[in-house]
Amino acid sequence: MTGLPEHASPMGADAAKASWSSALSEQERDQINRVFANVGKAIAAFERTIEPQPTRFDNYADALAAGQDTTGILSPTELEGLRLFVGKGDCTKCHNGPLLTDQHFHNTGVPAVAGLPEDAGRIVATAQVLADPFNCLGPYSDAGPADCAELRYMDRDGHDLVRAYKSPSLRGVAERAPYMHAGQIATLAAVVRHYNAAPDAPAGHSELKPLAMSDAELAALEAFLGTLGEVAVQGSKS
Repeated sequence: MTGLPEHASPMGADAAKASWSSALSEQERDQINRVFANVGKAIAAFERTIEPQPTRFDNYADALAAGQDTTGILSPTELEGLRLFVGKGDCTKCHNGPLLTDQHFHNTGVPAVAGLPEDAGRIVATAQVLADPFNCLGPYSDAGPADCAELRYMDRDGHDLVRAYKSPSLRGVAERAPYMHAGQIATLAAVVRHYNAAPDAPAGHSELKPLAMSDAELAALEAFLGTLGEVAVQGSKS
């Protein structure tokens, strides 16, 4: 395409938005949007080919499922952390399945960040997703209406959506500091303490309840979380 303005965008500075609306025809805007959508689809298709490497926890789970000896795959402290993860910590409420996430949105009392714009979480994002021409039901989607149930039937309002954020995968979590949606918590140890204390949310209602874990239990839980990112050595239990 030739003769396009140097800076034009439906988002950004006022001059860029004005150029998008006045200097481009409807057909040109549609053509640009289709290129934008196709680039996104290509990136998404590539990302779906990337699989996490097996970890020591995967080795343990595979051996346990096969009825094999699991001795030495996880340390006693890590095993205690696993018991806490599925038991007292109730971590599987939000982190389960192969990706260790339920793919849903939760308010877990994450503190706001001073100096950043207010972030109300899911309650604001639902309206943005529904209005987005690139969503599952939009003109640039390859999906049919039957493939977009999550968009069609998602909760669109309600107190439980205030400051609700999507549960991330816990794979490799020990190597991904800082934590939470805006990096509010610096270390994994501090994250574990946050969930143990269950502070009130800045807005909305936190789903957390105090866990009353001891320092030793918190350390064990953190040790287990480390096994979710440590790549397993084939043929080794250590």
